[in-house]
Order: sequence, then C-alpha cells, then structure tokens
Amino acid sequence: MCYSSQRGGTDDERRTGQNLQLFKVIQVGDVHYTDKENTASPVDNKDPGFPKTLSASIGMPPLQSIYRALAKSVEEERPQLVAFMGDFTNRGDQTGLDECLSYLRNLFPTDWSSGSAPDCQLLIGNHDVDRRKDPETDQRFDDINASITGAGFPAASVLNPEVRVFGGTSPAELRVYGVNSCRGCGQIRLLGGILAKQAGPEIERILRDGGSEAELNEIYEGIDTPAIDDETMRLLRESISALPETAMPVVCAHHNILPQTTPRIAPYSELINAGSVRSALLTLKRPVIFLHGHLHDDPVEVVRSPSHPGGAIISISAPLLRDGFNVVKIAFNEDGVPLGCQVGRHRRSGSHVERLTSQSVPIWDAREGLNMVSANGRELMRKIEPDQVKYSAELSISTGWEAAMLHGVIDELRWLGLVHVQNPDRPSAHWRISRAV
Repeated sequence: MCYSSQRGGTDDERRTGQNLQLFKVIQVGDVHYTDKENTASPVDNKDPGFPKTLSASIGMPPLQSIYRALAKSVEEERPQLVAFMGDFTNRGDQTGLDECLSYLRNLFPTDWSSGSAPDCQLLIGNHDVDRRKDPETDQRFDDINASITGAGFPAASVLNPEVRVFGGTSPAELRVYGVNSCRGCGQIRLLGGILAKQAGPEIERILRDGGSEAELNEIYEGIDTPAIDDETMRLLRESISALPETAMPVVCAHHNILPQTTPRIAPYSELINAGSVRSALLTLKRPVIFLHGHLHDDPVEVVRSPSHPGGAIISISAPLLRDGFNVVKIAFNEDGVPLGCQVGRHRRSGSHVERLTSQSVPIWDAREGLNMVSANGRELMRKIEPDQVKYSAELSISTGWEAAMLHGVIDELRWLGLVHVQNPDRPSAHWRISRAV
C-alpha cells in the first residue's frame, strides 16, 4: 500500500542553510520488550539491604531512559517518519508483542488525523514470528499485523512493500518502502536431508510442548532462515526504477544485507538471499538508503560497484532500543535533487542519553558530487586550497557573500561530501572548513 504525506513544519524548519530542504526519519531498533535487561537497574548495588526506592531514584532502567529521550526527539525533531525495525518481543510471545506495541503507541497522540504526529513504519522481526504456526501460510504474519493495527499503527509489510511518500515545498520527495525480510522464518524443513529428518521432529516437539530458554533461543537464532521474497523485490525494483531523480528511495527491513562485523557461526547466519538483494538494489544505478535492525549494533556502511555507476547502498543499522536510536536526515537542493544524509546518534550511557556527533554519509561519490555542485559551490571550492583550512569569516571576505548565502553554500558542499567542517557543533560563523576531495 502507498501513503502520501506533506507533514512538515515551516520552510525554515524544513530547510538547512539557504536553499536545502531536509527530511527526517527516526530509526528505532530492536526492542525485545520482555528482555530482563530492559528493566535492570544500571546501579551496581553490592548492598542487598540498600533501600530499593532510593536505588531506583538514582538509576533509571535502560528502556525507560531511552523512551523519554525518544519521546523528546519525536517532539523536537518533528520527523516525517518514525521507523520501527521490528523484534518487538521475543520468540513470538503474543503477550510481549501486545504490551510492547501499547508501550510504543504512547509516544504519539491519540488522534493521528490531527497532523501533529509523524507517520510510522513498522517491520516484522524474526522474534515476532511464532514458530508454532504453519510456515507455509501468511497466518503467522497476519496475526502479528492484527496486533499492530489493533494498537493503532499501520500494518507491516507481508508480501507487497508498504510505501510512504513525503513531499515538500520543492520537487524533493522521500519515498520509504517497508519490506518483510522474515519470509523464511520458521521453515524448519529447510535444514534438509538427514538433519531435517532427525532434528525436525524434535524441534517441532520443543516448539509445541515448550522447551528450556537455551533450546528456544537456539531454534530462534541458530536455524533461522530469513529471506525477502522475489515478488517483493520485483515490486520494489519496479517502483524505484520509475522514480524521478528528485525522489530518494529509503528501504526498511528488519535484517541486514551486509555481513555483521562480529563473526557468527550458525547454519543460517545472514539473510539467505542478501547477495541477490544487494545486486538488485545496485543495478538501479541510483543511491538507495537501507535502514535495518537485527544486528544489535550500529554500523553505517556504503556499498558501490564499478559495474553499476551511480548505484550505491547506504546501509544504516539501528542499535538495540535500550542502547539508543538514530535520527537520519536527508538533504535535497533547491532543484529537489538528493545531496546526502546524516546519522544523528542518540546513545545511552548509564541513566542518561547522549547526543553524539552526527555521522555525515555522502550518497554520491566524489566525481558525481562535483558534477552536481552548484556554480556558487564550485566558486567556493576554488577559494579553498587542498590541505588548507579556512574560517567562515575569511571565506565571507574572499567571496563577498553575506553570511546566509555563504553558510547555505557550505551546507551544500558538506552534504555532498566535498568539504569537511572541523567544528560543526560551533555556530556557523566560527566554522573551520577544509576540502574533502
């Protein structure tokens, strides 16, 4: 399904610098609501007789502190979209799923139609799937969506991508696709051969009658077979191929399409058709932002291929929710062409949530960026020699531009990855700028 929205504040709220338009997506990683770690006290209490009320007053549980920071960001950032990466519960626990969705729903106003709340995109995670249900039908996904919609959220993708479209004051458009990467979850028979004949019945018995926590964890993590359906990829490619250059596609899925940093030894340790998915996205020959969870880690990686010029996958992973969340910003120029993205990292430290320095991620390579830069951007680049650092005040004098115009051009070059601002947290009048290429 496709939903369209013009959500946004004033032009000033949605623009950065002089001529750039900004879109924001808050990316929320795996919740695993029933994990004990979510409610564990961060206080290292070695005194069993210490008053519990006093201990609680000096150490807020991880999920509670993150929830407060997330609610504040939703209010202050005014994002177009909040994207939840899935794994709301553990091992398909229905009660945990419903409690988690109710907890998250309180982040938003009761009345969606008021226009004061951002849109939401929810994904199904492998831990949301009940392995006791028939893996050959979509009933296991339909039951999850019944809980999602019952809590007041829009349904998650099952086969067709769920599409959100966000427009602005220029031709710029953000098109967000939610896809289901859990099609193979619960397919025990995919173990194959003798192993399936011997282990399959025992696995089915454990799922049916209940097993130890260790047994269930091994079934849900060690022999999982996540995959994105070929029909989903066909529809996704067809839609993205038809987009104008003023639209930025963002694909959201629970699973990663790049191998995780930490070596993992398991029969099925990654999305089983990840290579095919990567190839399909690269052959579109345009940048695609890929948001995911699952890893419980937060790498930001860019994939390009010399065989597919112009193609790029900007892969952004969200950490566990109790560890933090991301605010992903995508900038467009005044002609509506996407320039780059930034990942704002909000991370928990004890009972506090810190806003770390944003990570800038150019979506174009240097050659493409130089081809896209404006005439003013080219002029400013000529004012900065390689290995030279310039202050904003110096560049204002050498160009004769007013501060607003200068900082707008610097912003354009930053988003394209052509210059570095060495002190971005300082007021723009005090920036130190150097060439990146």
